[in-house]
Amino acid sequence: MRKLFIAAAVGAFMVSAASAHQQTYFMPQVPNPANMVIDGNDDDWGWIDPAFGITPDLMFEILGNPWPPPKDDFDVILYVAWSSAPDNALYYFARVTDDSLGLFVENPQEYWNDDSLEIIIDADHTSENFNETEMTSGQQYGVRIKPAAGQQDTWIYNVPQESILWSTREPFMTFSWTLDPPDAEPMQQPAGTTVTYTYEVRQAIYDFHDKNGTAGSTRHNFAPDQVIGLTFQFDERENAEVGREMQPGTTPVDGAFQDNSNGSDFIAVPTEGAVGTSVVDDNVDVFVEDPSAVEAASWGRIKSQMAR
Repeated sequence: MRKLFIAAAVGAFMVSAASAHQQTYFMPQVPNPANMVIDGNDDDWGWIDPAFGITPDLMFEILGNPWPPPKDDFDVILYVAWSSAPDNALYYFARVTDDSLGLFVENPQEYWNDDSLEIIIDADHTSENFNETEMTSGQQYGVRIKPAAGQQDTWIYNVPQESILWSTREPFMTFSWTLDPPDAEPMQQPAGTTVTYTYEVRQAIYDFHDKNGTAGSTRHNFAPDQVIGLTFQFDERENAEVGREMQPGTTPVDGAFQDNSNGSDFIAVPTEGAVGTSVVDDNVDVFVEDPSAVEAASWGRIKSQMAR
């Protein structure tokens, strides 16, 4: 019963609360990053409370289409989480069910025009114009399944200098996807059937992202109660002639791709029993549990945000 109450309360807050940006969501702490295997499957996400799942009823469609659509047309669930040092990373998993597979472009700079996922990150919540700073203060990442031969499946948009792509590669970003049926192709989906694909990512994020690499960059350090500027947008395309037809995601307005004041916020919530939080035994090369990272404290943080 208590879990159901939490789910209802968190869901109500996510769709109604005023925030510094357009919408606010919660992301829990990964209990043990060593157990997270980035392979496109959700079997390592069993720890997460379903209340943190973001589904179409908690999303917005910014291209003016009726929303939410029938589930046999388009459906999605998104989970977002964070880990503390030494792992110190952003995690997310999404499963999309679609009545067709819209993969037509070959240029990664145009992945946004196909079935894909955009991830817009403003780690230090400054909300500067990303394009004016050439993505140093915030970045618009894109991921797609089944890239064209010889192309990456991860990208950063709007900057022609390809050296900026360093943060889309391992070990800074690990991305895997799945497709069911695995031989699905665009425009070949039998009527009345669906295709399902997933995205799973572990990603380091940066308060300052230098185009040339880590030497000039400042990595973001996650901690409880932080507010991260973070927007997810699912691009949906049905056929080669029309182009992108829907863009559901975590913000009700357009423009987050260049300024996350038009985007959403995620609040970092600690998870009970998480390892590698903030208490370290200097004599042992193992991070131990932070006793403050308990369920009661996590729920208290959520309630305090709801009361604002």
